[in-house]
Amino acid sequence: MKKILLMTVTFLFVSANAFAGVNIGISGAFTSLNTDGTETTKSSGEKNTASKNETVIVPSLFLEFQADNGMAIGIDIVPGEAKLGSGTGSDDDAETSGANKASAELTSHNTVYALIPVGGTGVYVKGGVAMATVDTTETLATGTTYGNEDVDGLMFGVGFQRSGDNGLFFRAEGTYTDYDDVKFNGSFGGNASGDDAVRNVVDADIDALALRISLGKSF
Repeated sequence: MKKILLMTVTFLFVSANAFAGVNIGISGAFTSLNTDGTETTKSSGEKNTASKNETVIVPSLFLEFQADNGMAIGIDIVPGEAKLGSGTGSDDDAETSGANKASAELTSHNTVYALIPVGGTGVYVKGGVAMATVDTTETLATGTTYGNEDVDGLMFGVGFQRSGDNGLFFRAEGTYTDYDDVKFNGSFGGNASGDDAVRNVVDADIDALALRISLGKSF
């Protein structure tokens, strides 16, 4: 993912001279993150499913290179993280009994996109590729831990832009991002040994629906 992002940013700057202008700005996205997960226990093959919905406000920065016809290519960078969900539970195994806590966040989120205006109406369509890392934090009685995984997704949306004579512009848009399925393989922890060394597997599907407001400046 990092290689793809580096290549894309390099392409944007190398290609800057081919475009008529540069746009920079800030955005705030009211985002609904939906996560469906299935945990498969290695020892028994038991499957436990769960769904989480988190609504968060996600700030971001964007940089675009725009052609004479209004079409632009850009990158949107989220400086923080967005919580996917958390939960607590208990372990029924007498030898590993205790409280289980787990949470996940979407971090290092960047989106490379193209913006295409529809006539001279101010309406535009938008599509791109999102790249992020899913960070997991857990305290499990079995001692099992999960690592972090990179995830990519396809984003598309539609919006409206109003521009002023001074180069300032305002945008309102709705986007949908469908991330690839991501798999986490549990590693053995300090409490896991012998038959109790359970390496669980978690499969997760993430998608995001966002309403974004942006303010920017054209140069």
